[in-house]
Amino acid sequence: MFDTVSGLPVHVLVVHAVVIGLPVMAVVTVAISLRPAWRRSAAVWVGLVNVLVLAAAFVAKESGERLQARLSRVTDQPVAQDHAELGALVPWFAVALLVAVVVVHLAGRRGGPLVPVAIGLSVVVALASIGWTVAVGHSGAVAVWQDVVTSTSAAGS
Repeated sequence: MFDTVSGLPVHVLVVHAVVIGLPVMAVVTVAISLRPAWRRSAAVWVGLVNVLVLAAAFVAKESGERLQARLSRVTDQPVAQDHAELGALVPWFAVALLVAVVVVHLAGRRGGPLVPVAIGLSVVVALASIGWTVAVGHSGAVAVWQDVVTSTSAAGS
């Protein structure tokens, strides 16, 4: 299930949904936490999309592990070890973002001291999620492309 689809690794097909979806939903979660009307009207919808991002993060993690195992058998050495270690935590950042939007939803319903908690939590989780996504994406790009780029010359050189 997490290995290939139509002969292509599932990981390369789904990873971009996480690379784009997690940071975008982090920003959206912060945005709705800052606007009282949005806290009340949009938190449930944002939460549902965050569930989809969480599912994509889980599929990316699992499919990445399958891809790493497949490639490691071919090369007889671990492939993208740093990327795998960082990527294993991405679903937890998606869980944290989902928790943040639940707190935002509760703040929209109850108000009071829960509002600054919701705003602070959503900002911290958003910044951490975006930073971690960038770090994981960069480590994956290095694992895939660094040897290719260094072994070829630039156009016009």
